[in-house]
Amino acid sequence: MGRKLEGITFSNFRDLGGLDVGDGKMIARGKIFRAGKLRPKTEEDRAFLKGLALDTVVDLRIPAEVREKPDELPAGVEYVNASVFGDTKFQVLAPTLKSKLMMLFCTDEEFDEILQGIKDSYAYMPYAKHAYSLLFDRLTAGRTVAFHCTAGKDRTGVAAMMIELALGRTREQAKEQYLLSNTYRAGSNSKIMKVINAVPLRPGFYAVVDYSSQVHEELFDNAYNAIFSRYDTIEDFLLAEYGIGRETLALWKRNYLTEAE
Repeated sequence: MGRKLEGITFSNFRDLGGLDVGDGKMIARGKIFRAGKLRPKTEEDRAFLKGLALDTVVDLRIPAEVREKPDELPAGVEYVNASVFGDTKFQVLAPTLKSKLMMLFCTDEEFDEILQGIKDSYAYMPYAKHAYSLLFDRLTAGRTVAFHCTAGKDRTGVAAMMIELALGRTREQAKEQYLLSNTYRAGSNSKIMKVINAVPLRPGFYAVVDYSSQVHEELFDNAYNAIFSRYDTIEDFLLAEYGIGRETLALWKRNYLTEAE
């Protein structure tokens, strides 16, 4: 499995290195990382980030999220804000202070709309070309890259799914990695639910927070099916939607695959 890196306080931080792609190959260690927001809490965190020797960090959050909790990166690391939700209706799903406050006043119908919006956003995300193309460009350049959103599970999870599939992993392998966010975030999610359960709020509020703090197989399937209901292969999808052809995919594999251990 992708390595959860211990001894750091970053949420859901993983090295995709070590993931099997078949044919005796795996993703190379120390080249592609996925994470939640990158805000070091300790000197150990700062030393860890510096030690990764990152070329680029691609931040998939909307600008309001970035302003509230900007990344703190080592000097010399290229920072790219690639807002997946952009100016779309899905930007209200981003966990900003404003969106959290708005939820306190939602009606039951509005809570239902939020839950449906989460599900719909997964069908939208693979086609957020304005954002993911910036990440894919860095892969084509062979960069050592970390990509993230706030919790490292939704916008980041869809990015990881597409990259894993492009490098040769199967649907079930990519889904397994996606679902690991529930394991890696179990402690944080438990604390969140403990806090809000102590406050009298509408039942819909608890339902939305509980659902949105986790990842779900149905959400992965929404993103996967959004691709493969239109395209026969991941290669066809990447070529048509992102202009990434066979030569570029071969370059990705040369840059990021190695012999299995």
